[in-house]
Amino acid sequence: LLSVLAAVHVAQWLLRQRRRQLGSTPPGPFAWPLIGNAAAVGQASHLSFARLARRYGDVFQIRLGSCPIVVLNGERAIHQALVQQGSAFADRPPFASFRVISGGRSMAFGHYSEHWKVQRRAAHSTMRNFSTRQLRSRQVLEGHVLSEARELVALLVRGSADGAFLDPRPLTVVAVANVMSAVCFGCRYSHDDPEFRELLSHNEEFGRTVGAGSLVDVMPWLQYFPNPMRTAFREFEQLNRNFSNFVLDKFLRHCESLRPGAAPRDMMDAFILSAEKKAARDSDDG
Repeated sequence: LLSVLAAVHVAQWLLRQRRRQLGSTPPGPFAWPLIGNAAAVGQASHLSFARLARRYGDVFQIRLGSCPIVVLNGERAIHQALVQQGSAFADRPPFASFRVISGGRSMAFGHYSEHWKVQRRAAHSTMRNFSTRQLRSRQVLEGHVLSEARELVALLVRGSADGAFLDPRPLTVVAVANVMSAVCFGCRYSHDDPEFRELLSHNEEFGRTVGAGSLVDVMPWLQYFPNPMRTAFREFEQLNRNFSNFVLDKFLRHCESLRPGAAPRDMMDAFILSAEKKAARDSDDG
């Protein structure tokens, strides 16, 4: 059985190489079986891509594992693909990590479709209305930013008293996350709040494990036997479940406390009201 599988894989690989030689795909470097060009790309992918562009041109193809990747370099090629032919390049590949994030329903990683376009228009309109059009919403947003800026300055002054050295990154991360939390969920946390610190630690772990998701996307066979990437990918799945539960809890609390006819207190309220209005219009049309 293993011999048959190996023969099939080698045959597919030879066929891909043959098609590339015939010019049916963009030019690119030789790709090894199983890993493709993953080893050649390395950690500094931008430098590797720049080097390959000098050899193969602004549009070339590599393979990461079993996945073909077309790489664009240069303003002209990128503009032609993403602006002039935007709809052709708007979809997302069926990666395992994309299915994990928000159950595959994320706007950032979801499939490009009519339903997705309707969701995007609704989200864009809601965000614009809440953040810029309504005076009260602008005042709420400005108040959140001002309060957090004051506390950040106070913490920076206190931490650097008497000429002490201070790494501003942790405080800045907390400040930015706090503004986002206040705008999205209407609640601001103290910098020492246990729930908030746990959420931030999940964000750091997400950054650490997302690389495993990328590898599993292009080398799906890594999921089927014990290895560090499979362990990290399972941690990635658990982190996404934890964050989804966090957002769901905020959503349920907002549904309970939101009063009919009241102005939105935050983005969560704004999206709930927008969804209710759309449901009412659809009901009237039906």
